[in-house]
Formats: sequence, C-alpha cells, structure tokens
Amino acid sequence: MANLVTSLCCVVLAAVVVAYAQRRSQLVARNQYERMASDVTMQCGSLDNDASVSWKVNGTDVKAQHHLEGPRLILTQVNLGHNGLYSCFQNPHGERRDTILLHIGIPPREPTVTCRSNTYPKGFYCSWHQLYATYIPTTFEVDVQHNQRSLEVQKDSVHKNRCHVRFPEVFSSFPYKVNVTAVNALGKASTTISFEESSIVKPDPPERVTATPIRLNPRRLEVSWHSPATWPDIDNFPLKYFLRYRPLIRDQWQHQFKFDLWSDRHNRSPAYVTAADCFLWARFP
Repeated sequence: MANLVTSLCCVVLAAVVVAYAQRRSQLVARNQYERMASDVTMQCGSLDNDASVSWKVNGTDVKAQHHLEGPRLILTQVNLGHNGLYSCFQNPHGERRDTILLHIGIPPREPTVTCRSNTYPKGFYCSWHQLYATYIPTTFEVDVQHNQRSLEVQKDSVHKNRCHVRFPEVFSSFPYKVNVTAVNALGKASTTISFEESSIVKPDPPERVTATPIRLNPRRLEVSWHSPATWPDIDNFPLKYFLRYRPLIRDQWQHQFKFDLWSDRHNRSPAYVTAADCFLWARFP
C-alpha cells in the first residue's frame, strides 16, 4: 500500500513539474529575426491550425497591417516599426500560449577591410566596418593566411572592429590574405584582401612637434619633433621625415623638405625653416 501511495505521489509530482515547465516556456520570449520589407508569419506555440487566438504587441492590440490564420499572425511589408514583444492568447479564456521578440533587419553586406602596420616589424592591425546598418546583432569572423598557414588573430581590447596580427617573419616575399566575414541571423557576407608586407607599413605621425622662433632672427623657426612612440625599433628601422611650410599670407604650401636622418638619443630632430605654418609627417622607406 505504501509503495502504491509513493508511486501515485511521484506521478502527480511529475505531472506538476511538466505543467510548470510548459508554462515557464510560454513566459520566456523567443527571438525571431526577419528581413526588412518581407511578410512575416509568427506561430503561436504548437497550437493546432483550428485554434482561435488573439495577439498583442508590447501589451496592446496589434495595430499594424496584419491578418490571422488560426494560431498564426501574419504581418505584411515589415519595417523597424514592427519590432516588439508579441504575445498570443488562446480563446476563450485568454491563456497566454507564446511570447515572441520580433527583430527586423537586413543581411550583412561585404564589409570594408583595411590593414596597416604602425608598429613594424612587430605586426599589423586590420579594421573593418559595414557601409550599411543591419539593425540586428552582427558579428565578424576573421581569418589571416600567410604562406599557406593561418596566423593567430588577437581582438583589440578597445575597438570592437579591429584585430592585431604579429608578423611571422620580416621581409617576407609571400603575400598576406585577410578574410573578414560578417554574420547575423539573416545571412553572411565576406571580403578578402591580399597585400604585400611593405605595402601596409605606415608609421604614426611625429609627436610633440614644436616650432620655436630663433633669437635675433625672427624670420626663422626651429622645428623639432619626436619619433612616434608606437614605432618600436627606430635604430634598425629609421624613419624619413617630411616637412612643408607656407607663409601666413599664402594659401598653398610653398616648399617641402625631406629628412633622411636618424633621431638622436632623445628622439628629437631639429630643422630650420623660414615659416609661420608647418606640416610634418613620417614615412618608412
């Protein structure tokens, strides 16, 4: 008798657990992603085709153009205004049967990808962006190939659409190939670029640029600067510096100087020009 009572209690408890789980699943919203300007069908749980239901969006009646087919709500030509939390209720008692969080967006297009090395010969970074918004979460997968092998890719800690790659060797004759794939719930698209090592080397601008009048010669300036702090090995990989200037009374740059020189121990390089307005930049040969 005791065993029979125990068995009945277990059956009742199991039924309660199943019923609670079913009700719990009805309360948790599920995501549904749909394409902009398409017709969207939302199914109210697993109800039969002859079930009668009513729908609400964000707690109010659905006012957008739509029609009902049994347990299904059909929205036509959806746009961002259709985003929202949709709930369906079974008639006649109004018991909630399903909750859907609708997201309207578009599939990603081919991302624009650029790569640059401002820390040569340590490595380079690649950046990418979408020309058009997708309106739904979009992730990016990055693959870098060199000499028939994949290189380790490190995500940037600040810029979400940037990664860093170390050069496996210096002065390589093999090209690099970078593939970036944009992925979201509605599709994916990828862009592949190839480049030689030397073509992406571009140092950052010189730092702490100053122009100081020369005593007893007011028509001349001493221009000084420091090498970019991001350039890791100025001794073995010296930079070229370019300086141009213009008198204040003129709109166009008049002259340009190129300095094939190394910075001294303090990374400070002087130049003397007759100028009132200067522009300076660095380049790796």
